[in-house]
Amino acid sequence: MGYWLELRAWLLRDPAKLIRYLVLFICSIIVIVQLYECFSKLSNPPISTHSYYNVNHTIEMPAITICREPPYKEEVLSDLSRGYCPHPKFATCWMDYPFGEVSFEDFFNNATFSQEETFYSYGLNGEKSNVAIDSSVHFYMGRCYTVRPLMDMKRVSKSVGYSLTLEHNLVTTVSDIDLTSGAGWHIFLHDKRENFTEINMKGSGRVEYVFAGINEQIEIKLQSQYFSNVETHKETCSRKEGYSDLKCGEICIWHDLSDESDCSGPWMHDMIYEPCNDSDSMRNLIKNYKAVYESDDDYECNCMEPCESRIFTTYIQSRKTFSQPEPRTLLYIYYTTKLISQMIEERPSYDTTQFIADVGGSLGFLLGLSVLGIIGILEHLTLFFCGDCIRRLQLKNEEKNRSKSPEDGESQTSVETLDINDVYTVEKAQLGKY
Repeated sequence: MGYWLELRAWLLRDPAKLIRYLVLFICSIIVIVQLYECFSKLSNPPISTHSYYNVNHTIEMPAITICREPPYKEEVLSDLSRGYCPHPKFATCWMDYPFGEVSFEDFFNNATFSQEETFYSYGLNGEKSNVAIDSSVHFYMGRCYTVRPLMDMKRVSKSVGYSLTLEHNLVTTVSDIDLTSGAGWHIFLHDKRENFTEINMKGSGRVEYVFAGINEQIEIKLQSQYFSNVETHKETCSRKEGYSDLKCGEICIWHDLSDESDCSGPWMHDMIYEPCNDSDSMRNLIKNYKAVYESDDDYECNCMEPCESRIFTTYIQSRKTFSQPEPRTLLYIYYTTKLISQMIEERPSYDTTQFIADVGGSLGFLLGLSVLGIIGILEHLTLFFCGDCIRRLQLKNEEKNRSKSPEDGESQTSVETLDINDVYTVEKAQLGKY
């Protein structure tokens, strides 16, 4: 009871001083919270998105991946698998497959279509030398061909864009099952730095799709958007040349499926697992692959997105019948203007200048501190913590000065005596001349 009475008496002794201390304490807590937020924003700054339009002096063309529908030669598949096989996804293709006698490489190479069977003519700006074509084998889509530009365009028109004539070479199927919704071509437009994959992933949102039927002439107008992302502590991105998050995700899926089935498929390249060597393991692998392929969910892989990417948007300018006796398709893909393209960039919206301004504003507004006030506080803290050391050093210096003072006096006297003798000698010499 006595303690509380003493405390009450101490509090009531100077209420104004108590109020000042309470206000100072509350302001100090607020300043600490604000400083914590400032340091947090400095280490992980918020990102703002800026959108603007840019005049293009050169035009970057997209890469075009073309996949045939239907993708396989049914007669060849049935002959090699020694059974009914309209598509490798059917179990009948593997029930009597001669494992060890017919290699998977021969199976897929012979049952898919070559470049000569796919392209009747192709070019960019009217020249074949302006493009490069590479192929890739996929399970559902067979052999696809990717056309990549080797140069940027300086003009825009139908004549300087892509011109592709695709040859289908229809064959009569031996089955009565309608395997496809229609024969033709799957056309995928994407960034030339990306690799095409048939599996749905997050990066697939940057791929534009068009289906072209047989004996169609299609003109496709292009527009592009450029995205530049900022790498943060939580979200990283890759600026590595030639990096493709689609390819990274595809390899990730292949690895997981191969690990689950303990073998790999012939369309899974550069896997450490041996190819499946019996019907059960192959059918199990295909079943797992089908589940991933038909899933609407994005497969989770730890693949970084590219820091810079370009998304192409397509508009069908014209779609009409291509009057040819052969089963061919004609595609024109081009820009109609190079005036503007939309640029979308991410930028940090907090930097060192804003940090200093926020810290100064918090200290000045809540605690009334300025640069001179902080210097004074630092001086007082230095004297408080280092005052004893400073005083001891000062005493040592004073003692040294006292010990040296007699010797200094004698030396000063001798110098003065020497100076007087020198003056007397000089004056005597001058008088002797007269």
